[in-house]
Amino acid sequence: MEIGTIKAVHIYIHEQLYVTAELELNLKGINHSFGGHKIFMSGMNGGESCDAPYLGRFLFRCMQICEVDSWEKLKSNKVLIEISNGKVTAIGNVAGSKWFNPRKEFEAMEQERDSSDVFNSGFKSSR
Repeated sequence: MEIGTIKAVHIYIHEQLYVTAELELNLKGINHSFGGHKIFMSGMNGGESCDAPYLGRFLFRCMQICEVDSWEKLKSNKVLIEISNGKVTAIGNVAGSKWFNPRKEFEAMEQERDSSDVFNSGFKSSR
């Protein structure tokens, strides 16, 4: 883990159907991407009510890590960067007390949604 800088922030449409977001990070003169369409996308056409809120979670957690209240204010912030196999897997605040690993959090969201679906499908109304 090393300290890097957020050089740019992007929210964009991928394949004319999905919304995604990413941070451009600079670590020792090398640019890295964090997030983006390879990690998560909204549901089709921006998302349906049944889609997991990956985009909102990604935006919120990045801003939470950097303690800012606007996406644009992320630019130029310093973050700890965790890299595995040449890819950024997590970012943390400089103190190292807060971390965001999208894959882990999104997997947990999926498991929670799946267990909720199982519970709800087994529920029968008494009406």
